[in-house]
Amino acid sequence: MTTRHPRLRSAEVYEALRAEITDGLLPPGSPLVEDELAQRLGVSRTPVRESIQRLAVDGLVVSRRRRWVVHVFTPEEVTEIYGVRAALESHAARLAAQRATDGQLEEIAAQRQAMTNESMMVLPERARANDGFHDLITGASGNARMLATNRDHRLFHFNRRIAALYDQEDLRTSSQQHGRLIDALLARDADAAQEVARLHVEFSLELVLRKLY
Repeated sequence: MTTRHPRLRSAEVYEALRAEITDGLLPPGSPLVEDELAQRLGVSRTPVRESIQRLAVDGLVVSRRRRWVVHVFTPEEVTEIYGVRAALESHAARLAAQRATDGQLEEIAAQRQAMTNESMMVLPERARANDGFHDLITGASGNARMLATNRDHRLFHFNRRIAALYDQEDLRTSSQQHGRLIDALLARDADAAQEVARLHVEFSLELVLRKLY
């Protein structure tokens, strides 16, 4: 019988909990009870405890009154996070327009229907597809470190919780921005790709601040 390395299990628990937080399944302010999480994930308390400590270092959970809870980001923190995203994603789009292979551009273009559909029915699917779409663009930049940094900084971003805030006009604007970004990349217009990517992040920030705060 093969025994799994405890560090591997701890890493898996960490990734699972991080995904639940950043996807909005564990919303801000949610308590993280070690016993409950261990039972739900089918592990002992040790990997859960280690994972929560790592999430605290990430800034995703905080200790309050001797218990762990999912961090509630302030408007100032959200603005800083989106500022980093705007810088990273706009530069990634510029590089992708310059460096992407034809195959990578075809893969990005194949996401057009999913990322430009303006039906409110697609919002749950859009939330799931959004990270993959932007990862394709950052991956096409040819800068692996930028891709890893982008993923590491997904502390507060478009997820199911944020998608629920969108109305029809918000979805239309976001979809049109996605379409323009794809067009700029396919045209290898680095200036346009960079500008659209920046505007898209700034639009997302404005929407979040207006509807959550």
